[in-house]
Amino acid sequence: MIYVIVFLISYLLGSISGSLFVSNVIFKQDIRTMGSGNAGTTNIYRAYGMKYAVLSFAIDIGKGLLASFIGYHLNNQYGAYIAGTAVVIGHVWTIFHKFKGGKGMATSISVFAFHDYKIVIMMGLLFLFFIKTVKIVSLASIILTVTALIYVVLFHSHNTPFIIMTIINSIIVIYSHRSNIKRLIEGTENKIKRMDG
Repeated sequence: MIYVIVFLISYLLGSISGSLFVSNVIFKQDIRTMGSGNAGTTNIYRAYGMKYAVLSFAIDIGKGLLASFIGYHLNNQYGAYIAGTAVVIGHVWTIFHKFKGGKGMATSISVFAFHDYKIVIMMGLLFLFFIKTVKIVSLASIILTVTALIYVVLFHSHNTPFIIMTIINSIIVIYSHRSNIKRLIEGTENKIKRMDG
């Protein structure tokens, strides 16, 4: 029963979308009708600039950390791992916005931060490299997701629940980027054009 409670709490936390908060509450708009149509930080950045992208990102990071913290303290054996997956599911398929949310990247990062901060440092450095070179956020996100999975399998091989959570979250994040993958193959994926705002 405790696992169901952890899942539900974390899913509801995940369903609180940072980007939809920014667009709906601050601008009285729906970010899903703008730009790429995705309820994510990158689309917020394109629509409103860096300041609001940081706010959106902070909300999505915060809910992942909070869900993992609650999950751990409700059940310190598996709670944080169940919470870590549920919060990403909530972010991607949010119950508060007709099950159409973001792509789970920021929330996945915060879940990693709870378990091993070194993964986040590695992902941050790689992200900066890819943004400076190829300037395609979706490609960077996919590569970072796969890299983080490889890291967890190699350096947390004794921690089966962590590996399972990471595999599930990686599948969710990559699946949510399926339209981006199609555009990457076609050579029509959007690039980041500005870093101010």
